[in-house]
Amino acid sequence: NVHIEYFSADRIYELVLAGDIDIGLVAVPKRDKRLDVYDFEDEPLVLACSPKHPLSNESQVDIHKLQFERFISFEKDVPTRMWIDNILQRYNIVVRPVMEFDNIETIKRAVEINSGISILPETAILQEVGSGTIKAIGFSNESFVRPTGIIVRKNKLLGQAGRYCIELLRKKAK
Repeated sequence: NVHIEYFSADRIYELVLAGDIDIGLVAVPKRDKRLDVYDFEDEPLVLACSPKHPLSNESQVDIHKLQFERFISFEKDVPTRMWIDNILQRYNIVVRPVMEFDNIETIKRAVEINSGISILPETAILQEVGSGTIKAIGFSNESFVRPTGIIVRKNKLLGQAGRYCIELLRKKAK
């Protein structure tokens, strides 16, 4: 029997370590000696902007064009935010933070109404891209990705459904 729910990354780690859930799927997995971490997928990151934004007509964008743009991001303690901040720092990019949210749905809504731009996992905006409310633009500098991982408490004896779930997820990622 497999039950799926959505929680913040911190909550997922807490629940896995407490033994309240068997398996967690997290973005930017952190290594912890109490956990087994299995690599899952590297999700492509793209520039997400409103079709009304000047960058929306680009087929690819140089990351330096994000300099001083109005930027909508995750809150500071969200692992994806830290990952994206590191990318921006590597390229010495300074954006103008205008909004911070703890969940991707709210970020997408703010991008749709042209409150700013964001860097988001491409897979998370497929529906909005399909409906034309958000433009997804790749970067010309390099292909940026966000790692994801499967976490399980060390020495946790998983049932057949749990083992099968991990096997299925890892096969899908290959």
